[in-house]
Amino acid sequence: MKYIREKNGKREIVERRKHSRAFVMQAVLKWILCIGILLLAVLLFRFLDKKLNDGKIVDKLLNSSEEASPQGATAKDAAGSVEETEEEGPVLSVCLDPGHGGMDPGCDYEGRKESDDNWKLGQAVKEEMEKAGIEVILTRQDNDTKVFLKDRVAIANASGADYFISLHRNKGDGYGVETWMTANAGKATDTLTKNVHNAIAGVGVQRDRGIKTGTETGEGSDYYVIGNTTMPACLIEFGFINSAEDNRLFDENLSAYAKAITSAVQNTYNELGDTDNLSDEEGDGGEQDTEKNLSRGMRMDYPKIDNVSALSGETLDWGQGGDTDEYNRPAGCLSYQEKYKAYTADFIIPNTEKKIYLTLDEGYEYGCTPSILQTLKEKNVKAVFFVTKPYAEKDPELVRQIIADGHILGNHSVTHPAKGLPSQSVEEQTQEVMGLHEYIKQNYDYDMFLFRFPAGKFSEQSLAVLNNCGYRSVFWSFAYLDYDVNNQPDEAESLQKMIDKLHPGAIYLLHAESWTNTNVLGQFIDKAREAGYEFALYTESMN
Repeated sequence: MKYIREKNGKREIVERRKHSRAFVMQAVLKWILCIGILLLAVLLFRFLDKKLNDGKIVDKLLNSSEEASPQGATAKDAAGSVEETEEEGPVLSVCLDPGHGGMDPGCDYEGRKESDDNWKLGQAVKEEMEKAGIEVILTRQDNDTKVFLKDRVAIANASGADYFISLHRNKGDGYGVETWMTANAGKATDTLTKNVHNAIAGVGVQRDRGIKTGTETGEGSDYYVIGNTTMPACLIEFGFINSAEDNRLFDENLSAYAKAITSAVQNTYNELGDTDNLSDEEGDGGEQDTEKNLSRGMRMDYPKIDNVSALSGETLDWGQGGDTDEYNRPAGCLSYQEKYKAYTADFIIPNTEKKIYLTLDEGYEYGCTPSILQTLKEKNVKAVFFVTKPYAEKDPELVRQIIADGHILGNHSVTHPAKGLPSQSVEEQTQEVMGLHEYIKQNYDYDMFLFRFPAGKFSEQSLAVLNNCGYRSVFWSFAYLDYDVNNQPDEAESLQKMIDKLHPGAIYLLHAESWTNTNVLGQFIDKAREAGYEFALYTESMN
């Protein structure tokens, strides 16, 4: 093809050359590559949104146009919309909690996962309840996202639901269905639990294991989700996942169980009425005053880690290191928190909230603890006191005061082995933990749930042992040389060091045999607060 082109005042005939086949192919490939990258970016965004925000960002973008009034809507349409919003919603509401999910499968057996069964049952119950006009709030919106226990409780309490029902399955040497409620249950919880359990048993179970209170380890504490929700609540264990007959009944009766639970909820509501109108005694929900709740400790229900003996037993010496990020947080803490995130362990609380979690190690008493407790009471600060068995045996009155003052009693092992827990067998490590746990339970009626490794020595295997004992391992993001009673550091220098190292999510380790710590503790609390920091109870940090 030829055309005329004017250049420098002169006209000339120019022939337009066609693009070569290679040029065209390169252009097409470039466009395909750009479109592919764009699609991958969209998919990655949706994946991250699903994992981090439960799909809320994408849903909001997709539904924003639907939420806006369409152009050209008539007055009649608008009036109809108003009428719809003014219609009275469901009178009865239930928060359903399908246990586990996402990276937390719960118990499993031969490829069958508890989280899958809980989700199936939750969906079946939701469908039946909505047919009956009951509003349903789910604590998780899919089977791919892990929702922490604390968040499940927050969702339930924010929903204002009349009842809370948590769905689970069991595993171990046994079979049959059991239902749990809190040890301090009021009339509403008792009625709900009995109605739900009896309705399920009426459908058909391999064995009726009855209604139980507390946890599998005893009645001294409650399962977290039913122990911290504000409405009447119960937790159902739908048979043992390693029992073929329990699995058969679960699969065949899924719909019948859903109808039975729905009917039981309706019967409870018909009997008691609106939970908002119940007396304190009748409507006693699980959530209690925090200090009262901790007066007997807590037992955490963590998924068991299998084949612990096969994990690495290499001894690691913990220390937070000197490098920090822009928030003054030790880089070593953040690195280890990410590295061992699959375990129930805290090297730092990984957020940017200006909160400090105060912990004190009690290997032996040196006369400082009474003064420390008095300072904490005056400043209204709660801490974690990690004690050894010899300390608990020798100073029972101080241990009782620690508990009575609303502090958390932590486990620091039976013998505080100098070489650390990793130097022992799995059985010996378990005994170091549970030996003290059982002693404290027997003598103080208290369930310990936080553990500090002696000398900060740990291993991947040790973390798994603690997890399977129902414990959270608490390390630290601040510590200094304060434990030598014969060579105590200067008070002014120590106080300045504590202030200079302030950072969000800090876990402070102080030794309670230090007179330096004892004398500067009050000043440290005051100065940290002046810097905008809050001293928080450790349970606030737990997921």
